Amino acid sequence: MKVIIVGCGKIGYTIAKVLSVKKDIHVTVVDSNPNILDNAAEPIDVIFISGNGVNEKTLIEAGAKDANLILSTTNSDELNVLCCIMAERLGTKHSIARVRKPEYMLEYNKLWKDLGIDVVINPERQAAREISRILRYPAANEVETFVGGRIEMVTIKVSETPDFFVGKRVSQLFDRKMGVLLAVVERGEKALIPDGDFVFEEFDIVRMIGRPSHIMKVLTHINKNPKKAQEVMIIGGGRITHYLVELLIRHISKTNIKIVEKDRAKCEALYESLTLAGFGDRCLFVHGDGADEELLSAEELDKMDAFVCLTDRDEGNAIISLYAQQRGVRKVVTKINHMHQSMIRNLGLGLGNIIVPQNITANSVIRYVDGLTGIIGNEIKTKHQIFSGENETIDAIEFQVNQKAKCLGIPIKDLRLKKGILIGCISRESDVIIPSGDTQIQIGDSVIIIAKNNDIRELNDILMTR
Repeated sequence: MKVIIVGCGKIGYTIAKVLSVKKDIHVTVVDSNPNILDNAAEPIDVIFISGNGVNEKTLIEAGAKDANLILSTTNSDELNVLCCIMAERLGTKHSIARVRKPEYMLEYNKLWKDLGIDVVINPERQAAREISRILRYPAANEVETFVGGRIEMVTIKVSETPDFFVGKRVSQLFDRKMGVLLAVVERGEKALIPDGDFVFEEFDIVRMIGRPSHIMKVLTHINKNPKKAQEVMIIGGGRITHYLVELLIRHISKTNIKIVEKDRAKCEALYESLTLAGFGDRCLFVHGDGADEELLSAEELDKMDAFVCLTDRDEGNAIISLYAQQRGVRKVVTKINHMHQSMIRNLGLGLGNIIVPQNITANSVIRYVDGLTGIIGNEIKTKHQIFSGENETIDAIEFQVNQKAKCLGIPIKDLRLKKGILIGCISRESDVIIPSGDTQIQIGDSVIIIAKNNDIRELNDILMTR
């Protein structure tokens, strides 16, 4: 498979690095800076061409006439769109454009396909979505998404609410009417797929799957917290903050948001853009330094339910987030761009939830590329490795069901499933179904499969061979 990447900034480099080590994928990087790879953190095995990505001669030199995919990630939205259009007209089969401006995302959302662009990525919006999911579930430690966000898998620790879980069976606490399924329980170095008789222990880690609204109801029931407005403080007024405010106000009915921005012009611009979008009246905008201890105290940091640090300086984000944790804020989210997460862990810095925008974007692109290559099969829409131990792994895989599936029209209880396979959730048109033994899979369904120690490449791989 031939992939062209135009623009070798943080996003482009991260994607090129991951793709370059994949078997049978040949990567060509185009950038106007001839020395861009000399300053990279580590060398990557790609072909490099110095030139303008919208120049026809440069694109032909890069192989656009027979490339499988072009990915344009420069700092210019307009250049990225034009680059993809030109490459596809030259013969490139698929295209991904990085588009960051909020007004483009809103006004042209339905036109990208007409322009010949298969996928539009927005690192800031994707980062905001990830943060939004973390804040929507204050008790959750990880959130994975399927079917475009309509189905989510949330991870919680039993130790945070031991009175609810410890010593009780699954059948005592959960039933299908709740609209969620307990998919996996991690216990030490093992991962278990629980049945109704499974008994919870204090240090178990639980993963549940279902519609977001149903998961929120279950978590509220588990925590037994009265519904109150969630107080959120955000440090930094960039594009991620713009998108995050919109998502929080849309998805959490009671949210009070306080935004602290050091640059006055940036603070005023954010106020104007959010007011124009209809969200400004739900926010308090503070012109000030988020690293100022007195300002944080005056703005009642201690009373916040969540704290999100989104400035452009990794070191500042880390220090401010540590201070927020010290002051007792339960949910802290820290954006990191350049610092390695392994370095943070080795230093013992408990920063809570770390968000790396380029990694989030790169992972979404990699999943798309995997689907194109057929490495994981064209039926697969999304794949998450949710557990990796010394002797076992568990994957959550989203399949698009087609006419080739051998499980069509057969009640799940009558399917001869392989050991370690669980049919977790089914999305059918506007419905999300937690399956019972009588549920039947239909053409067009999106099916989430939980697979333990199984190499599942297509939906038929879940069935035992006769």
